[in-house]
Amino acid sequence: MAVAGRELPDDLIANVLRRLPPRSLAVSRCVCTAWRGLVDARRLLRADQLPRSVGGIFLNYCALYSPEFLSRPTAGPTISGDLEFVPGISEVVDHCNGLLLVEETTDDYVCNPATRRWARVPPCPVPCRKDRRYRIKCLAYDPTVSPHFEVFLIPSLPHPSSPPQSDAWPPSSYALQVFSSKTWCWEERSFVLEGRHLEEKVFVPEGGRVVGKLYWREELHVLCKIGSVLRISMSNAKYTMVPKPSEAECERHGFLSLGRSEKGLYCAFNHDSHGLRIFLLNESGGRLGWELKHIVNLESFARKLHAREDYNHQHKGPWMLQDIDYYKYPYGNSKRREAVEDSFEWNSDDDDVLHTEDMVEGFYKGYITFLGFHPYKEIAFLELDLTRAVAYHWNTGKFQDLGDIYPKNYAEAAGNVAQLVNAFIYTPCWMEDFPENKLEARIEDWRK
Repeated sequence: MAVAGRELPDDLIANVLRRLPPRSLAVSRCVCTAWRGLVDARRLLRADQLPRSVGGIFLNYCALYSPEFLSRPTAGPTISGDLEFVPGISEVVDHCNGLLLVEETTDDYVCNPATRRWARVPPCPVPCRKDRRYRIKCLAYDPTVSPHFEVFLIPSLPHPSSPPQSDAWPPSSYALQVFSSKTWCWEERSFVLEGRHLEEKVFVPEGGRVVGKLYWREELHVLCKIGSVLRISMSNAKYTMVPKPSEAECERHGFLSLGRSEKGLYCAFNHDSHGLRIFLLNESGGRLGWELKHIVNLESFARKLHAREDYNHQHKGPWMLQDIDYYKYPYGNSKRREAVEDSFEWNSDDDDVLHTEDMVEGFYKGYITFLGFHPYKEIAFLELDLTRAVAYHWNTGKFQDLGDIYPKNYAEAAGNVAQLVNAFIYTPCWMEDFPENKLEARIEDWRK
């Protein structure tokens, strides 16, 4: 069969493959190198079906009712960041390949903003602490493999300043609570430690701003308190600990962020308010370690942007903040605005670009915070002093002003607690099959 397949003309194979449904076509890429090259070269996998492009950034702000959405211009269907179709929406806590995990006071939901489908996650039956911040929630979903998703509860450990525990860490076996939409129930899964113990003690984050959860290639990665990465493999039920980058002193001088980009798993070290170091996980030779790929001082960029004449006049920029809270909870304004569909595609080479050599004298008092990685290009998304979102292309040294991210009337709503809590780089998925709870869906339809 394999020999006969290689004798067929590429045009004939391509005509057969393009008739497959999107998920089957994605799986066919794994058959052999030739098929993968054929699918990719002819772009048979449509970007408007599977999550292969960045559609925007979901932003959680302190003291706002709902997350905001910074949308990317697109020639395709418009995404509305208003999650009003989800009951009791409060906060986005994770994103994975087009699905969001959102948290409300008493319930959790998984939803698809592109198709506006949602499902309520039943409560975990295992008793947990009353304070829900002590559980790290992770979403796992790969539309090229299955329409089903899973939710992981990662138990957190004491803060490094707490008294030492009797149990050794990392343990030889690590038990997690996992919800599967396939069985629609929770179960306990144990993962066996692989490799040597770390010499230093590690701690899973205790909530708050966590920029370090990633599901990729059947592996779940969780950034720990002092920079080590908990890596859990679904294929062999094992886990390991990846040491933090040696150049990152995240306890005192900055914080680490985890993400996927063009060449694999990346880690960003945002330090001293203006410094940024980017690392790539190197797995060659059977050893895991971080390789420093780029160092940049972002202060000159911030001064250049701040020096613009229109900086204080809310320069529009190519991306748009939908201001969901302002139009949903208008603070005296009764108008509602729908998402605007632009007729152009975002081009990383044609947008508002500043270069590393563009220096401006002076002093910049603000700060720069890392938001996330572009999953398909070597681009880092950054936030400047709660005012602007920017994209930094570390291969070319280009710096792009994406637009204003300060919500309308936010100062009035938040006062002294105004801050960006976290951000999630959103990749739309237009797959219609969604494993919702059929009973709840019928009840909701009946109520309408």
